[in-house]
Amino acid sequence: MSFIDKIKSVFIVPGAATLIQKDAQSSQEDTSNNKVEANTKSDEVKVESTEKFIDILSGILENNNQTGFDYLEFKKAVQSIAKIQHLEESAQFKTAYAAAMSMNVQPPHLIDSANRYLMILEAELTKFNQTANQFLKTQVGTKEQESIELNKTIQQKENQFQQLQIELEKHHKRMNEIQAELKSVKIKVDSNKASFKHAYDQLVGQISSDIQKMEQYLK
Repeated sequence: MSFIDKIKSVFIVPGAATLIQKDAQSSQEDTSNNKVEANTKSDEVKVESTEKFIDILSGILENNNQTGFDYLEFKKAVQSIAKIQHLEESAQFKTAYAAAMSMNVQPPHLIDSANRYLMILEAELTKFNQTANQFLKTQVGTKEQESIELNKTIQQKENQFQQLQIELEKHHKRMNEIQAELKSVKIKVDSNKASFKHAYDQLVGQISSDIQKMEQYLK
């Protein structure tokens, strides 16, 4: 197992991706039974499978893994202990910390390194949102400008409707295509932003929870 896969396994519960896919499939089946509801929900932001974003964020954690025994190694130790021993959570943390102490690792170091990873993830969220927003701005600006100009042309042609009916229908068709493209771009960007945020929240929530537990248990 590669290091990035080990990092992913630290935070992701096996079968989580399958549950997400089943939920999405169930949602699609429910929607197909009600066409009106399907049209209403088509513009909603959907949280798709977060696997690709988990890969990205895990790779970033891997690239920023500190030398020596830090939070990531401690987290993996806790997880390993939980798999082979039936201990309470506090005992799992204390047992893993006993191994850390043999390497002269203190709780402040573990907590500081966990906070460092939180800062790294937060920075990646900011960069991702900036990139996504810039992409959306570019796409929307181009399509909206084309839509504005085309609408002017359509209104001019409508004044000569009988003579230019064929050309007018062609412009209407292109207008519909533009609106569909614009909606598709917006939905895709919002969906990716929501998926990335969902993956981010999973990791941040886990790390934040572990920080609280380390502060509680490692005294």
